[in-house]
Amino acid sequence: MKNRRMLFASLIAQVVLGPASALSADTERIVPHLQRENLPGRQVKVAAICIGFGGDHARKLKLAIDHLHTAGRNGVDIACLPEEFAGTEAEPIPGRTTQAVARLARQYRMYIICPIREQAGDEQYNTAVLIDRQGQIVGRYRKVFVFWGEGLHCSRDGVKVLETDVGKIGILTCFDLNFPELWQQCEALDADVVFWPSAYSGGAPLNAYAILYHYYIVPVGVGNIIDITGQTVEDIERPRDQQFIATLDLDRCFVHLDFHREKVNKLLAEHGDKLQAEQVPPTSGTDPRAPWWLFRATKPGVRVRALLKKYGIETLHDYQKRSRRQINERRQKGERV
Repeated sequence: MKNRRMLFASLIAQVVLGPASALSADTERIVPHLQRENLPGRQVKVAAICIGFGGDHARKLKLAIDHLHTAGRNGVDIACLPEEFAGTEAEPIPGRTTQAVARLARQYRMYIICPIREQAGDEQYNTAVLIDRQGQIVGRYRKVFVFWGEGLHCSRDGVKVLETDVGKIGILTCFDLNFPELWQQCEALDADVVFWPSAYSGGAPLNAYAILYHYYIVPVGVGNIIDITGQTVEDIERPRDQQFIATLDLDRCFVHLDFHREKVNKLLAEHGDKLQAEQVPPTSGTDPRAPWWLFRATKPGVRVRALLKKYGIETLHDYQKRSRRQINERRQKGERV
């Protein structure tokens, strides 16, 4: 049975990529997916495949598929390709590009974000398609702020956050970088990670959005994956040129100093062997650090967020979200806070 499966995979690879790539797919060692039950927190492995925007469809699709084989063999959970990576000829969804990519998603049981130029009736969009581990199309994001001269329609659907089995992901595309309201909407919709397929690196605004909204950002321009602290992730795997893989812990979270010091002290006294405060609030008004703790689990099976809930401690995200809602309600009623 195993030999039959290997033969079937080889035949598929030969159809898509040719004999040489099929041989490589069969002989290279495959890294299994993360065994999450044996790890602290909520780990997810992501890949930014930075092969650039546009180009000849056949050549770029082959390059993308080669990269997806690499990502799949490295146990990636979510791989993201760049904006319109296989050229600017519009096609429907599903279509030739999403169908080819879906085979790799199914083969490696890996989510893939596949950006294309979408033909939707008489309209065309810059669209990122989410394909799940079974190779099914489960969501799409149409670029809200189309760049001048793209000649495309602007999304009327707005920002979306899509569910996966490892967490909630947002997708924003290239020129969307310049419009903070889109990034705030991802936060309002509880995104854990925002993927940003683009033709360039993005720079400092991405680092600012990450720390401001407390989610990871995976840019797919030059591979500068960004931590929730706003810092560029240093622990990056590079299995080949133009591919960047990082393991992110989606359970890590901030807690505000307000109303929480006694609860946090009790939590640390009783469970300090299970979690770590990577960052602590300042002890004086002259200390320039933000008034936040940053927690992560340190033992397999432990979830920081579950422990916080047990002790009645809100995450910073939940504290800000609740405060915004309740203060706005009092504002509308003319009540004091």
